[in-house]
Amino acid sequence: MAHFVVTFRIGNDSSYQERYESFMEKIHLLAGGVGSSWEETTSFVAFKAAGTAESIRDELYLKTKFSELSDVMVVIDVGARKKATKGAIKYPNTLSGALGF
Repeated sequence: MAHFVVTFRIGNDSSYQERYESFMEKIHLLAGGVGSSWEETTSFVAFKAAGTAESIRDELYLKTKFSELSDVMVVIDVGARKKATKGAIKYPNTLSGALGF
């Protein structure tokens, strides 16, 4: 099992709540259930799961109502020092520089 951090922004429009709930349901499923992830701050979740940054990103993108047109996510595999993104990242070089990878 790897340790992941997911930070995200769900675009604020008429389907915000539906997309947010769908996204969080999938995170809970990947993490092993409600209570298995840390999510005390806004739009940030930490959890353990099987997979890679890319496979977690793909699960969250393909199996939720996440919209790459209005939403943004960054999945970080803490141990492997890898990241995978979806949606429009405005400053990818700043993200990479700040993370160090």
